[in-house]
Amino acid sequence: MVETTQALLTETVTGLDGIGVPVAASCATVGLARSTYYRRSRGYRHYKPVPSPLPQAKRQQPAALSADERATVIAVLTDTSYANKSVVQTYWHAFDAGRVMCSQRTFYRIAKAQRLVGDRRRTRTHGSSSRRTPAVAADAVGDLWSWDITELRGPGRLDRYYLYLAIDVFSRYPVAWCIEFTESKARAVTLFTEAITAHGTPRVVHSDNGAVMRSHDLVDSLTATGALVSYSRPRVSDDNPFSESLFKTIKYDPDCPNSFGSIQDAREWTETFLHGYAAEHRHSGLGRHTPASVHDGTAAQIHQQRQNRLDQYWVAHPERFRNRPTAPQHPQKTGINTHLLSQTG
Repeated sequence: MVETTQALLTETVTGLDGIGVPVAASCATVGLARSTYYRRSRGYRHYKPVPSPLPQAKRQQPAALSADERATVIAVLTDTSYANKSVVQTYWHAFDAGRVMCSQRTFYRIAKAQRLVGDRRRTRTHGSSSRRTPAVAADAVGDLWSWDITELRGPGRLDRYYLYLAIDVFSRYPVAWCIEFTESKARAVTLFTEAITAHGTPRVVHSDNGAVMRSHDLVDSLTATGALVSYSRPRVSDDNPFSESLFKTIKYDPDCPNSFGSIQDAREWTETFLHGYAAEHRHSGLGRHTPASVHDGTAAQIHQQRQNRLDQYWVAHPERFRNRPTAPQHPQKTGINTHLLSQTG
């Protein structure tokens, strides 16, 4: 089969009348990838595909450092006598002292793998480094809720209203919200009590480290329902990305006022926005489904309808497509710092 395809391609490239034909056009004619042609034409008989190829990062390199040499590099990197020096400074001090025998690039690569490329001096951590990085997966609706509180400007220079907002991370659906004059522990408890009554108990409720979020009243109320609580590390906004992203979407909306005339104006505008966001916004992270359709389970039906329409279009006009068009994927598994779960799992 390989010889037949190669012979046909060679004949097509040469041309029956002796005039050369572009390789790309010839490959398209016989249905062969251009890279395959070049590989085979340059000695394909010696090419033996590997059944299960390993990624480059996982291959054993002949010139790689031994386990003992790598351990020596790590010992140098963690040596307290070099704590005030950068990785490059540490390398040359250790090299001149005869402690390491590798290139600077290899030394730095190991330091990066061990997460030792940052500031290694003793610094004030504000408690962030002593806390574990939160890692929570959201495989389905109800697995993870994320919530936070943000400020909205009022009519006066110092007037502020506070938007409490909780969303289901898998569907991005706003499960609870309110706008108040102050941040209140009691109001947060009431908000989640109403949300859990309407949508059921989530597996995990994640938030940042605000006083309301960590209040005993709210924590006790949530744990009593069976929900677990999770918190961001202090001063690490990436640990609560879904709430932060939605707040930016709200405040950067073209229709969002720079300031609201009253708290009632803020409530009415936010209600209209969140309704449109949930019921009409085709979310890029949800395969262009709306949060409401993912939350109520109708996204699968909509996905099938989209695929049926694309199939009809494809059959009617196949010349307009290189491949069969496919509808965007269903919402995939997501969560907070899920890469850490894959490393440990």
